[in-house]
Amino acid sequence: MLALGGCSEDVQLAASPVKNVEKVNITAQTQIDVYCPTGICQFDISSNEAITVTVTMHYDDAKMFRKIEGVSVTGKAGPTAKVLGANRFSMDLSGDNKPAKIQVVDYYR
Repeated sequence: MLALGGCSEDVQLAASPVKNVEKVNITAQTQIDVYCPTGICQFDISSNEAITVTVTMHYDDAKMFRKIEGVSVTGKAGPTAKVLGANRFSMDLSGDNKPAKIQVVDYYR
């Protein structure tokens, strides 16, 4: 699990690999990079405060996802994801520290 405290030490974003995730990097208070070499993977994200997080999907350091086919999100609050482009999506986290379970699929996997 990775965690990042904000400037006021209030916001803590956590992400953990579940399946087919090589690594997860929290790059900013609301931004995460996920590395998925197979093009289909699962991971969890949670936060202690309600925030909108942006996730960028990569195969590896040199290659990003080409076209997100789908993002499935489950969790207590039932958050939904909004695809922002070929390799990014955003979603609202409820802030109750309960992980949203996410599955992402690249169309060209």
